[in-house]
Amino acid sequence: MQKISHKVQVELNAVYHALKSAEKKAADYVLLHPQQAACHSITESAKRAGCSEATLVRLAQKLGYGGYAQMKQALLPAEAVTELDMPLPYGDIGESRDASTVIRSVFGVAAQALEDTMQLLDNEAYEKCLAYIIHAGKVLIAGAGDAYTVAYSAYLKFSRVGIAAACPADFDVQLMEASGMGPDDVLLLISHSGETRTLCRVAEAAGKKGTHIITVTNYPLSTLARLSGCVIRTAAFTKNPCNETVAKRIPELCIIEALYISILQGPDEQYAKTLKCSNEQLKKNKF
Repeated sequence: MQKISHKVQVELNAVYHALKSAEKKAADYVLLHPQQAACHSITESAKRAGCSEATLVRLAQKLGYGGYAQMKQALLPAEAVTELDMPLPYGDIGESRDASTVIRSVFGVAAQALEDTMQLLDNEAYEKCLAYIIHAGKVLIAGAGDAYTVAYSAYLKFSRVGIAAACPADFDVQLMEASGMGPDDVLLLISHSGETRTLCRVAEAAGKKGTHIITVTNYPLSTLARLSGCVIRTAAFTKNPCNETVAKRIPELCIIEALYISILQGPDEQYAKTLKCSNEQLKKNKF
């Protein structure tokens, strides 16, 4: 099989589910025939893909490129990538696999998700989200399922430095909190799919109040991403047989940690002073 740039493959995975049928034809052609797509003219590629030239341009733009020519330049990997270079997908681990294989697979998938997320992270979007949080009157943080673990981690970190934050686990309370927010507040949502129905309803409630909405998600064309004023992308696509993997939460946790450190290292020294006071109090709970 022809090798495509890993970065482009990750970008295509992130938007594929939200593409229209003609755009999926274009994406399939690029994924299966990257060498031809990189060498042929847009007219020839459109003919081979069974779509229009405009569709190829739209696909390139949805991937964040200025046009098809720019995407073509990024299609091929700088170096050949063999199958052994990629982490073993969870689904390929059979019953006879030994412990070391399982461990290498789980750690390898997590490491790949972190690397891909770092490569795709938009610094401008990150800085925008950081500014929203720093200047917020209140930050409401929400997640569903195991994403709530990431949301609660953000709540603990932000609260510890003096940011007024809330992280209710109950959906009704999330709605109540969102309905009472204003234009100076921030709603921070954690959702791998960006399609969690309850979180979409919370975002809609906050959006009606003019609240700044930030979503950390794997899919930039998802419903939650469209409802948000600012999106921070993750890039974790490998799934295990149960359709769940810890790898999708690790980049989210790292993004929260990065925001926390950025707040502490900012010009406002009050955050560091509050953290010091918090740490002094927490020492009372240690032997």
